[in-house]
Amino acid sequence: MTHGPIVVLHDHLDGGVRPATVLELALRYGVSTPADDIAGLTEWMTITPDLPVTEAFGRFELVGKVLQTSEALRRVAIEAVEDLAADGVIHAELRFAPLLHTLGGLAPAEVIAAVEAGFEAAEATTGLSATLIVCAMRDQPLAITDLAVDAAIDAAAGRVVGVDLAGIETGHPATAHASALERAQLAGLGITIHAGEMDGVHQIQAALDACNPTRIGHGWRVIDDCTVDDGRIVALGSVATALRDSGALLEICPTSNESLGLPVADHPMRMLADAGFRICLNPDDRSITTTSARRELHRVTEVLGVSTLEHAAWAERAAAGAFLSAPDRAGLVSRVRNGWDVAVPRLVHLAERERWEAAGASGVYLPAEFASDGFIHLSGLHQVLTPANRFYRGRTDLVALVVDAHLVANALVWEPGTGTDEYFPHLYGALGADAVIEAIDFPPDTDGAFLLPPALVRVVRR
Repeated sequence: MTHGPIVVLHDHLDGGVRPATVLELALRYGVSTPADDIAGLTEWMTITPDLPVTEAFGRFELVGKVLQTSEALRRVAIEAVEDLAADGVIHAELRFAPLLHTLGGLAPAEVIAAVEAGFEAAEATTGLSATLIVCAMRDQPLAITDLAVDAAIDAAAGRVVGVDLAGIETGHPATAHASALERAQLAGLGITIHAGEMDGVHQIQAALDACNPTRIGHGWRVIDDCTVDDGRIVALGSVATALRDSGALLEICPTSNESLGLPVADHPMRMLADAGFRICLNPDDRSITTTSARRELHRVTEVLGVSTLEHAAWAERAAAGAFLSAPDRAGLVSRVRNGWDVAVPRLVHLAERERWEAAGASGVYLPAEFASDGFIHLSGLHQVLTPANRFYRGRTDLVALVVDAHLVANALVWEPGTGTDEYFPHLYGALGADAVIEAIDFPPDTDGAFLLPPALVRVVRR
């Protein structure tokens, strides 16, 4: 599989601590461990599907006990950045709950400062840019969430870029923390919420209701609100429609989900991507699930057949979803695009059927919008539904033109789309009919929302 730069948006600092470091810190601080050697502790720390959720969270509790000093926090922050950089990651947002690291007397601000110091030191030697997301826990009262948000807002001038709501979902809807999350959002922090990982699709609705987050951690259970036929999503329920229409990026974590009972072979990530949900791949808890950012890519390629082109597209989606300033985010997107050694062989243009048929006589297609825009808008397969649902909702007269990218390469320029840092291909010239491999009907669903026709997927991926 061709490699390229990776952007990680969902990685828990405490879930990625090296077992050797946990053991060394435990000995230093007098914390008892269930094993006194690295191999034994590594095995114990690894979450498996047979573990009850509460027992699985016990792994985090052990790690938390050894991370109660500035020295320990700084060290694991350095090691996290080093490990991610060695894996090909160029930007990472690591998350943790600072309030869980105050048992030794540190204030939340001191906890955050220690982690930031580690990021600063590691960035200087690795080149990886690292930022921080502050976690609040679902099962704690709103007053505690308010304290976490206060700490995040106070540290926003540094490396803190967002707030996350994490922890056990069942019985703890995101709406119970809505006021704190909205306060963080108003302060300019990015919002991501764990939802649809351990509990049902109603938790995704609650997350959307809480503050309309721009990202959702995991979210794979939205498939329960979709109608699936022959391995493809053919209709969306109300929650699935709301999630897709929100444009929220799903931070997919395949190995982590498998550790809690969802085999990678059964993961709906590819179906969700084909249905227009925005997704990216992440390791979640590198040590506790024994994975890495690069391994996630290899795993879904081996098990689900995800292509290098899809990986490049999802990496770009991750970059476009990073909690950064607009210029920094656009720069990151460009780095990712330029770093993947892949070329899209087939692109798609949505055309009015009548206008395309009229082009048959002349052999040249030129939409009316060309006079004002100066280009013809094309899409990669993962992008087709963005313009379809944004600009053509309710239209029934469209056809998808599958274009041989090699035959239009001289007039093709990849540029950021309207209102997004993601790059779309723009054709600065007429589209010759001989460059169109196939024309496929592109009807919307009954509610006016588009799904990818199976024929389109087959032709583009062929």
